[in-house]
Amino acid sequence: MSSGQSLVKAMDETGLAPRIAMWVHNSDTDTWKLWLVPPSGLHDKREFYRSVATIIAHNRDTLQGIDASDTEMVPESHPAMRGLGQVIRMPGLGVAHFAGNRFNGFYLPDGIVLRSAL
Repeated sequence: MSSGQSLVKAMDETGLAPRIAMWVHNSDTDTWKLWLVPPSGLHDKREFYRSVATIIAHNRDTLQGIDASDTEMVPESHPAMRGLGQVIRMPGLGVAHFAGNRFNGFYLPDGIVLRSAL
């Protein structure tokens, strides 16, 4: 979780501040992904992942244990993001854990919200 918060801080500092950042657990593969809703107007996934990879590369000393492949760009139109934005308002960095919740009809088994500012 701390690596996700460090990445969000680094993204903030470079002008790529995510509006939602949350760790989501995939119970089928027992893996975690950091779902990120990019700033308004950024829709190009390649540009987004390139920027995230560059941020991680330039901050390797503080971003140990996280890679661009651990992130997933999620559009603000995703049902879970819309629902989460209505339930949790956390514009700064924080921690809100949830388990077995349905957001706007989309089931998320386990997650940790780091930011929610839609």
